Amino acid sequence: MKGEPYPNSGFQWYYPGIPNKLIIMQSGLYNDSEFWKENKRKALYLLHNNIWTKEKEMMTREIFESLVASSNIPETPIEKIKELLSFLLKNTNFFGQNISFKKIPNEPKCFQIGFESKNEMFSLVDEAQNLGWLKIYSQDKNGANISLTINGHEIAEREKNSKDSKIAFVAMSFDSEMIKSYNEWIRPAISEAGFEPYIVLDQHPESDVTINDAILAGIKKAKFTIADFTHHKAGVYFEAGYALGRGQKVIYTCREDEIGTAHFDTRNYQHLVWTDGADLKKKLMDKIEVFIKV
Repeated sequence: MKGEPYPNSGFQWYYPGIPNKLIIMQSGLYNDSEFWKENKRKALYLLHNNIWTKEKEMMTREIFESLVASSNIPETPIEKIKELLSFLLKNTNFFGQNISFKKIPNEPKCFQIGFESKNEMFSLVDEAQNLGWLKIYSQDKNGANISLTINGHEIAEREKNSKDSKIAFVAMSFDSEMIKSYNEWIRPAISEAGFEPYIVLDQHPESDVTINDAILAGIKKAKFTIADFTHHKAGVYFEAGYALGRGQKVIYTCREDEIGTAHFDTRNYQHLVWTDGADLKKKLMDKIEVFIKV
């Protein structure tokens, strides 16, 4: 879609897939065809889930990449199928109700769920049926009517419970200095943001086995995880990786004097680098607002 010039080196146009959706984009980003070739699916997911800049605000590369990083866009086939299951659960009123998916290039449901194309969507619909998670009621050259099976409904409910959770799991070093930071700054930041902190220290486990059980149980219950890498404890890396592997959002934090020795595995993820407790609390609350409450 060709955009019209916009003040301050930008372009504007109405996106045809959503009524009255005006897009304003920085010129350097607008003209980067290679970038959009690589990120088209992600952009369409953000647009169709209303995760975009506010009206009359310009989309920059930095904002776009931040939105992508914070939106848990499904990447793997299983993640995309689970997103489809969640979509069906959210958009049906009773068990067995089916929804029509059309075999057209611009099927909005395809973009909203995060599929690359209608071909990928219907291939994964077939796979989900083979797994016993979906039932295809009818399918022809125009599309298909799809509903959840009881197994698919159970998976979708589990995903929903995780997304609806008010728990924030905290992974961190348990030295006295960091426990003080947790009590005075991290815990209040989580509570004031409207969530309930979960830290293993509060669970009073009696052995290494029950500690591990408490950790895994806490992450499974949580909506998101805060992983502070100050002192670079191996357990924090494990807990962050486990949460990420479950498709959970993870907020990475680290004290400024420790960030230089962060393990290379986590360097691709943006860290909140903090100087003192007050700085950590403010940055955490801001991050929760834009990263978790979207």
